Amino acid sequence: MASIDNVKILLGISDNSQDDLLNLYISRAEQFVKTYCNIEEIPTELNSVIEDIAVFRYRMNGVENIKSESKGSLSETYRDSLPQDILSQLNRYRRVIFR
Repeated sequence: MASIDNVKILLGISDNSQDDLLNLYISRAEQFVKTYCNIEEIPTELNSVIEDIAVFRYRMNGVENIKSESKGSLSETYRDSLPQDILSQLNRYRRVIFR
């Protein structure tokens, strides 16, 4: 099972003020992995991937819809999907369902 403690370490959070939000991100990450991989049980090898997804979603909070932003010579573009390294780790566990 993914660990809220690991997520907090990755984010540099030392108190419990964000625990409810982080637990929600972890829960949603677990559901995403199950749906994306077409599996019912999450292998323990994917716990770190779930934590990475939760961290990614937490960091994207508030900038989900920003595709590009320019301020003078500074230009920023935000991801609108999970990073490829996370998806490639999930693809190893993805099952194809024939319908």
